[in-house]
Amino acid sequence: MRATETTRTNTRTRSNTRSAATLSTSNKVDGAIIASAFAGTALIGLWSLAALVGGMVAAGGPVGLVRGYVQAFTGI
Repeated sequence: MRATETTRTNTRTRSNTRSAATLSTSNKVDGAIIASAFAGTALIGLWSLAALVGGMVAAGGPVGLVRGYVQAFTGI
């Protein structure tokens, strides 16, 4: 008896084609998402800066702010 060897090759072809209009719309949507994320981050940063300045004004300056923080943290 002879050993018979069979080789099978499966080839799949997949084509991803997009039109220029689809790519352009996708790029615009991505840009809008990035811009809104940046704007949100900027607003949070400005809010935290305003809160820090307000705390310094209420505490009587940066030294008073640090002193108040240490007192609140240690309870002394």
